[in-house]
Amino acid sequence: MIVRKLWSCCICNHWPDRDETSSNTASDTKTRSLKTGNGLIDWIRLGNSGVDLTGVGGRVRLIYLSELRRHNTKDDAWIAIRGRVYNITHYMHYHPGGTEELMRGAGKDATELFDKIHPWINYDSLLFKCFVGPLRIDSPDNDIFFDANDSFPESDLLIPSYIAQERVIIRNQLTNYTTPPRKKRPILSEDFLEEPNSTSLELEELSLPGYLGTLKDIRKERYAEDVPPALFYDWEQTVRQLTIIVYTGPLSNPGCYSQLSERCFIIDVTINGWTRKIRLVPEETLREPIHTSVCIYSGKIEITVQKADSKLWKRCGEVTIGTATKIPSWHTMRFKVLSNSMLTHDTKLISMSPQSGSIVFPLGHHVRIHQAIAGSEYVRAYTPMEDYWAAGSSADAAAQLHLAVKRYDNGILSPMLTSLNTGDIVKVSCFYGTFQLHKLKSTKTIYLLAAGSGITPMLNLIQFMLSRPNPLCEYVHLLFFNKTKKDIMFLANLDELAKLDDRFKVYHILSNDNATLTGHKGRISAKLLIDIFGKKLINCNENFACICGPKEFTQSSLNILKSLGMEDTLIHAFIG
Repeated sequence: MIVRKLWSCCICNHWPDRDETSSNTASDTKTRSLKTGNGLIDWIRLGNSGVDLTGVGGRVRLIYLSELRRHNTKDDAWIAIRGRVYNITHYMHYHPGGTEELMRGAGKDATELFDKIHPWINYDSLLFKCFVGPLRIDSPDNDIFFDANDSFPESDLLIPSYIAQERVIIRNQLTNYTTPPRKKRPILSEDFLEEPNSTSLELEELSLPGYLGTLKDIRKERYAEDVPPALFYDWEQTVRQLTIIVYTGPLSNPGCYSQLSERCFIIDVTINGWTRKIRLVPEETLREPIHTSVCIYSGKIEITVQKADSKLWKRCGEVTIGTATKIPSWHTMRFKVLSNSMLTHDTKLISMSPQSGSIVFPLGHHVRIHQAIAGSEYVRAYTPMEDYWAAGSSADAAAQLHLAVKRYDNGILSPMLTSLNTGDIVKVSCFYGTFQLHKLKSTKTIYLLAAGSGITPMLNLIQFMLSRPNPLCEYVHLLFFNKTKKDIMFLANLDELAKLDDRFKVYHILSNDNATLTGHKGRISAKLLIDIFGKKLINCNENFACICGPKEFTQSSLNILKSLGMEDTLIHAFIG
């Protein structure tokens, strides 16, 4: 039944039409009926009454799976959705789908169940005052990177990427359960298109070949609410290859996935969480392999595919470009493992490629690995790395995705991932994240603070900064925190790069090793940063800082940087 499917969910805040409910059986109607005093307005009143709906005094803290599983009864029920844990005990009698439906997610990570039914629901507004804390899968020894005695209020910069990308947090009160409008923001740098002059005004209303819209549309869309920039496309050929060229704008940081589907060539271009599908019905037959490259400075994407017959075509074929749509958070692709090699004593470098097609990832964005274990699906976020960082290992040169996976013996997903064999199939999500590359437009000096496996999003930033043509990068400072020397990932690559380019400075800071590599040891602190940099960290539009590591390390680093004078707008915290 339509209504049964609509309500087979964990969180629901809408009501079916009267005609739909009237056609159901008496038992179905009884399941969905709410007692007087348990309506939507009553739930809002309860939330504003001062009652502690969290059950833990409203103190936010990390919640591990072992603790989540213990809260699985009607009198004590917690649920996790997209990395956030809520106490739904009080909400039981207010849920239109009934208590039994809500209990399907009690004591579990119910993200997949929620996404299958109605992922558009603003569950965080509905359950904001029931929020217990963020969900953690593994239990790394985080306190080695920061002072465990530090206590700082949590910053908005620490919102997990997949949450920050999909919604705006409502902090003070329950709303009418609609997602608030996003703030207007330019997506591209100001030099994407120069303002028209007297000689170019006549081009305003002209559509160009291979171009979605007019120049006027581009300028308008560029400042529209939360939409990606428009696309240009072009094509070229040799007797053996066809190349599709897509222009997305400087520092737009695009991702791209292309594949052959029957007689069609499909290209999905992703910018800032939005995707546009380019569909080509070619003049002649195409075949794999497909190769994709991106010039990150200009936003130019080149996708090269092979012709089945060696000949020149008179035309490219029929091209259609779809409208921009949000990437579904539950969308996954199947990747084949090509190699799984040792990176450090407890970390593996896993290289893989999609089973078909070709993919490139936006800089500073993440993917999620989905894996079914004992009948449940578990998810963990990782940041892809470019080929340069895998070159010194036994990684397969043909791989399009490189992940550094640290093994935690008491973890759920990492032991399985580090034991993958060549040829195994892994489900990988679409890329996601909130990092905006155009923020580095004026940056000449960047400070990278990384702890443990938090080095992975920094690696591609290092390459970007050192190779950018304009403005010239002056310094890239990397502070890399680890327990001991044997824990340092990519040690040889980092030291080699520091020798080749004197603008790159790496500081290896160890907490549990008597030996030091750069004369510094210990944990992140304001004194340590002042000892290394002096007062150069003070607010400057030509400086920028990025942080990645365990959440406690990230929180401490963020507050230390702010105490030294850096503004939020000049800091990015990577949160998976």
